Amino acid sequence: MKNNLKSRPCALFAVLSLLMPAAAVSADLEEIVVTGLKRESTVMETPSAITALSASDLSAKGLSDIRQIQYAVPSLHFGESYNNRNISIRGIGGFLEQPGVVTSINGVTQANDASSQLGQLDLDRVEVLRGPQGTLYGRNAVGGAVNFIAASPTDEMYGKVMVGLADFDQTSAQIVLSGPVSDSVGVRLSASHLDAGEGWIENLMPGNDDLMKGEKTNVRLIVTAELSDTLNAELMLGRSEQSGRWTHWAMIKEDIAFGVATFLPAVSVRDNPEGDPILFTEEPHKVYMRGPVSTDRELDISSLTLNWDLEDFSVKSITSKQDWSNAEQTPADSTSSGILMRSSEGTNKTFSQELTLSGQTDKLNWIVGGFYMDDERTDMLDIQFQENIAFGFAPFFNNSRPLYENEVTAVFADATYSMSEDVRLGLGVRDTTEKKVHSTFAAGFMPFCGGAEPFIQEWEDSQTTMRASAEYDISENSMMYVSYSEGFKAGGANNGDCSAPYSPETLGASEIGFKASLADGSATLRVAAFQYDYSDFQIMQVKNFAANYLNADDADITGIELEFTSAIGDSWLVNAGLTILESEYGKFLQEDLSVFNGVPVQIEGNPLNNAPGTSMNIGVTYDTELGSGGNLALSLDAAYRSRVYFREFDNRLDSQDGYAIVNFNANWVSADEDYAARFFVSNLTDEAHVTGMYALQTTYGRQGTWNMPRQVGFEVTKFFGAR
Repeated sequence: MKNNLKSRPCALFAVLSLLMPAAAVSADLEEIVVTGLKRESTVMETPSAITALSASDLSAKGLSDIRQIQYAVPSLHFGESYNNRNISIRGIGGFLEQPGVVTSINGVTQANDASSQLGQLDLDRVEVLRGPQGTLYGRNAVGGAVNFIAASPTDEMYGKVMVGLADFDQTSAQIVLSGPVSDSVGVRLSASHLDAGEGWIENLMPGNDDLMKGEKTNVRLIVTAELSDTLNAELMLGRSEQSGRWTHWAMIKEDIAFGVATFLPAVSVRDNPEGDPILFTEEPHKVYMRGPVSTDRELDISSLTLNWDLEDFSVKSITSKQDWSNAEQTPADSTSSGILMRSSEGTNKTFSQELTLSGQTDKLNWIVGGFYMDDERTDMLDIQFQENIAFGFAPFFNNSRPLYENEVTAVFADATYSMSEDVRLGLGVRDTTEKKVHSTFAAGFMPFCGGAEPFIQEWEDSQTTMRASAEYDISENSMMYVSYSEGFKAGGANNGDCSAPYSPETLGASEIGFKASLADGSATLRVAAFQYDYSDFQIMQVKNFAANYLNADDADITGIELEFTSAIGDSWLVNAGLTILESEYGKFLQEDLSVFNGVPVQIEGNPLNNAPGTSMNIGVTYDTELGSGGNLALSLDAAYRSRVYFREFDNRLDSQDGYAIVNFNANWVSADEDYAARFFVSNLTDEAHVTGMYALQTTYGRQGTWNMPRQVGFEVTKFFGAR
């Protein structure tokens, strides 16, 4: 193994020794009720590794989206590359339409990772479940689940209006209106808008605008109704829009030994046909990008949730419909030449239905249910070369998927039985069947699935997953659990070739955990150790411009996590987290396409992608009452990630060095609680790091996406009605 857990336990004990003395305090911590296991419990009672961030946590620390939330959860990692947004937990993630971590909004599963930004508006809490959730969540929950829970309508009239200004000429606004319409009906309307007038990626190409700028708008309406004494309903309607230049693709590591210079011999790496030098830069947050860049994304989501409470059991139904579209255009070579122009369009139409029955007796807590989803997609990728760059003509490549339909059906059951007051046993099982129809058509100068008609494949994948757990209450304030759980990620088919579908991947996970409430409830400690065994691990590489997926044999992950929170007196709050992770691929001969013709490389023992060996976060908040009667809270939060590899070849050119992100927030609330203000500095030290990277055989080197640089901003909020 390249990284040895045994060499790093001192880091864990060092953190524990620093934090444990803080337990001798007196203030109580807020208990957050979670529903991650599809039943209500607190974080400390849940026999699973789970992190919950309340509305006050999110607001105080300015955690408005997954890019910032990741720094509050040490095992959570978020990265971007092209229009691929990858959420990974404990080193397990996904790609494109194959997420390895399920995201949901009020119980509505997001079929596409990129569509979940609407969920990050006016939240009651965020729940992050770590470890495979194959029983209750099913497919593509191999790494875990991230649940966005929207705030519900209030019993009294409530509202707020927020306006903000920040670096990069960003103006923002948010409005929330909530309250009862009648004794049985409540309404909550939330909306936000961001206008970014300046891009935070500087385009060094004269006459071409900067990147990462434009507009983002989110709107959501929630209506709740008490239809009878036993039946209630929630209707959720939402829309999200993004437009502008929200895509960048920068040169991260130059390597002129491969890429366009090899692929197109008529083109000099340093001189284009007109004799002007071809320019590119590795400097963070800067790029030479010649040509049009545009982003247009839209999401419409509607759902109806019904809860029917009967004498002996409850029935819950979640029906949803989602329409997602994404269109992007950008130069693909990240140079001043503009040789490669990349356009992509995709749509996602998803219908889902989940129905559950649950009940509880003195000793048994149970749930059974069924799930159905119909997910239809279309997408198109077009690569166009500029004219006369080679061979006297302008090559092109088009890869279309006129239809990709996935019909999913599943049934599941899960129960926990109390053997005694202190001992509980859990067991769950889920059976899933996926029927897929995949059509693909490619054209152009590259090899492809020939013929004038799309190449169509149909197949079916079935999988049964289970979980088992044992819980023991050591005392009134502490418990431990042991669990085994399974997960799987569905298989699929590659675009533009006639290969057989790649197989689903499966995971078996063993975990032992300990949770304790210390010092009369003023501190909490959570520890989990885990071991994962992967089979048919899915790997993605970019080949001939298109994503190509295949199955490696196996992989292993071993790790330990620590989370600690302590309230010190009435003014101080300290929170910290640590993950130590060891991951490695099994024996597998993989083709390294960082050279044009590809080189077979044995990747056995190499670390997994997006799996830093060490992740840490620590935050300190000081809360004080001012002489005017108002309140001021100052918080400083830091997160550290050790080296992250983005490809499977254990090559440091494919990695990001360890980095730390520091955020500062100052929150003021007036004495009458009618006004609030927040001053913030995100990425205080202006740390530059890469969030995603590819090594493409058709460009000058390794390309990827940068994180956002330091940003300073200010927000003012006016509240109306009861808070």
